Amino acid sequence: MVRSSASVLVAFALFAGCGGSSKDPATPDDANKDVAAKSDAPTDTEAKSEGGGDTTEKTDGSAQTPAEAKPKEPAKTASETETLARDIVKTSGRRIGFSAAKKMFAVPNEKRTETNFGLDVFFYGDDGANRDPMRICQPGECEEHLSEKLDELLPKLVQKLDEGGYVNVRGIGWPDGRDELEVSSLGMKLKFRSGRLEGLREGKPPVVFQVAGGRLDVSEIKAIYLPPDSKLMGLFGKPSRPKGVVQAFYVLKIP
Repeated sequence: MVRSSASVLVAFALFAGCGGSSKDPATPDDANKDVAAKSDAPTDTEAKSEGGGDTTEKTDGSAQTPAEAKPKEPAKTASETETLARDIVKTSGRRIGFSAAKKMFAVPNEKRTETNFGLDVFFYGDDGANRDPMRICQPGECEEHLSEKLDELLPKLVQKLDEGGYVNVRGIGWPDGRDELEVSSLGMKLKFRSGRLEGLREGKPPVVFQVAGGRLDVSEIKAIYLPPDSKLMGLFGKPSRPKGVVQAFYVLKIP
């Protein structure tokens, strides 16, 4: 009986040591499958590429796209003189140029017919004379090629304005159908009559603005221009005898 019990114990020990585990041993085929599975797993670099394009690492660890890494250059802005040149040509006299050093005005001169128009830039001195005008476009080409001609001639005009120290002067519009205009910066009321421009101050006799090189041959005034720190005034008026000229420019001396 004792021998039988001992035999049972020995048999149980042998069974536990040789095959009691529920897991089957790995075969060579299973090992190869594990290696293949590891090789198929994406690397960190591959995972980033699949996530949406190239990225670079910021110092704080976040992703940075190439657009963020290389910001766009700001658009080039026009210089003050280039802006003035375009204003003279394109604003129909609402803005003109003035050179304190040369005592000259730079203004547009436009001629029109029923079918076409031409455009120049005139330079008037304090004697009322026009010197060295610049042709922008002649009748027949302005209608379709004004922008092209301006792009072609703009550098030359800008250079001339730059060398002369011209600054932008905004016009003071003269009311249609009226012959008087109160100008606070002059401290007087301007009155236009019979081809003369007078200045009226309360309690003082009228003063007359002298026109450089002649008289005001206009039927009405369109705008006046008062450059800073100058005793000169610019004036655009509707010509009494137009002959195709849209508006005539005059230089006057402020009394």
